[in-house]
Amino acid sequence: MLLKQLRYFVTAAKLGSFTEAALECGVSQSAVSQQIKALETELGVELVARRNRGFALTHAGKLVLSRGEMLLREADALY
Repeated sequence: MLLKQLRYFVTAAKLGSFTEAALECGVSQSAVSQQIKALETELGVELVARRNRGFALTHAGKLVLSRGEMLLREADALY
């Protein structure tokens, strides 16, 4: 798992939008979507239930969000 993938996921989950997460992270919407899909593949679970105009977090997504926020805070503290 790359911290970048986790950061994109946490940002998208908190903002409720891949597009808004892309703006926040300074990348394209497709980059956010692809990295979250790669994270799901690596973890072997679906983190977001994609819908026509958005997404909802799955149970696994909610767990990864809470743990991911903590991991990112700890990683940021190293710098």
